[in-house]
Amino acid sequence: MRVPWFLVILSAPAVIALTWHLRTREMDFMTPGQLVLLPEDMGEELIEESAVLQPKIEGPSIHELLGRPEPTPSPDDTLTPEVPEISDEELGDLESAPGLDTYRDFAQSNDAARLLQLSSTLRARGQFQRALLAFERVIDSAASHPVELEDAGKGIKALSPTLEWNIDPNFKIPLILRIGTETKSSEALKTAALEVATLIRDASGDLLEVTPLISSGDAKNSSGEIRTSLGTSGDNPSSTMEVTVAGSEDSKAMTESLALAVFSAVRIHLTGLNFPEPHGLEGSGTDFLTQQITRLMWRDLASSLGASRTSPLPEEVLESDDQN
Repeated sequence: MRVPWFLVILSAPAVIALTWHLRTREMDFMTPGQLVLLPEDMGEELIEESAVLQPKIEGPSIHELLGRPEPTPSPDDTLTPEVPEISDEELGDLESAPGLDTYRDFAQSNDAARLLQLSSTLRARGQFQRALLAFERVIDSAASHPVELEDAGKGIKALSPTLEWNIDPNFKIPLILRIGTETKSSEALKTAALEVATLIRDASGDLLEVTPLISSGDAKNSSGEIRTSLGTSGDNPSSTMEVTVAGSEDSKAMTESLALAVFSAVRIHLTGLNFPEPHGLEGSGTDFLTQQITRLMWRDLASSLGASRTSPLPEEVLESDDQN
């Protein structure tokens, strides 16, 4: 007996539907079985991260810049409060040109560690001129420990060669590096005098034009001592105190001794201008002269001596005709 084709078509879906109903009518598809649902993510982590307004910009750390190893955490680190993060307000107006005394108010109300962090943040933002100023404030405005002074000095050494401050060579403040000796001046002394004068010019950011002036004598029996000071020329010259050092026939040794003498004379003078006095420094005279006297200090030194950009630049002299 043949089943009509339309009955086959109608019965096939009915058989499938009846079978599905009989096999699944006791099952609950709406309630989970052994599956543990995770708590709903309401964005707590996102909210916590977004609370930090200052972006974390990748850049070299202070230790990388200074060539120092990263510090090893000590057990007492948990007792030491972290240095507060630098705010956008503390960074200042990054769109405007800074002055030589920029961040001085910040330095007088914060410690050296915050200044080093300020410099690091500025470098990360590509503000290298301002980062250099922050390093300088560690030296000329903050109460700093010897290690912090050393770190700031090395930061100045790393950044200053790549930056210009006085872009007009026709406007420099003239000073005289006076050097006195009882004997005929040696080639080593002449070389050292020119080297120290150049170091001062570079360390001042080309604000100063330093001319060495050697006054020598013809004494045969002399201690070989060298007297030096830094000051102005003209009818009423003024200068720092005079510092005496031993002479040397080696130009490098003479340069170091002369640089240390000038550094001592200048820093003693600057202490009278209310700049902090350095303590516990270790290193060479040339490092002290170029890394521990800031551009602001050089400018204020010249101003205190009565020198200015309107003063006439002296002729290039190395040795005077006056004899002791």
